[in-house]
Amino acid sequence: MPFTPLRLLIAYDAAGNRCGRVVSRMKVLLEERAFEVDTFEIGGEPPDLSGYQGVVIGTPVRGFAVSDAGPTAKVAHFIEQTEELDEKKVALFCVYDIRPGNIFDRMKNLLNARGIDVVTEYPYWRLQPRDGEDGLPAECMVRIRTR
Repeated sequence: MPFTPLRLLIAYDAAGNRCGRVVSRMKVLLEERAFEVDTFEIGGEPPDLSGYQGVVIGTPVRGFAVSDAGPTAKVAHFIEQTEELDEKKVALFCVYDIRPGNIFDRMKNLLNARGIDVVTEYPYWRLQPRDGEDGLPAECMVRIRTR
């Protein structure tokens, strides 16, 4: 049986280029794990997800990530409005300045409200985005590749 690479979409809020600092490297690491990867800067019309087995969603976290810090409005809108997202395996990442806070809990609450479970999550520190950079791609390889 021939091997067929799985397609992933990395959808992220490009505000302040925080997520952009990790997306290009994340794409390479996922492609090294035999995924076909496209990227999408969140804003405007959500993309057609029909060809993707998984979606990786990223948001910047600003400041101290205290009580009201959550995903950006663009990311929340993407989670709430994107059709077919509930049929995909979803992974999350954030890029933070000081600490990630409870960003993943807030994002998972939005996803769970749509019946979507998160397969993995990973925080990246803006000042050293390559620390542990293999974490999310390795988890995607195990949790998205398995059916």
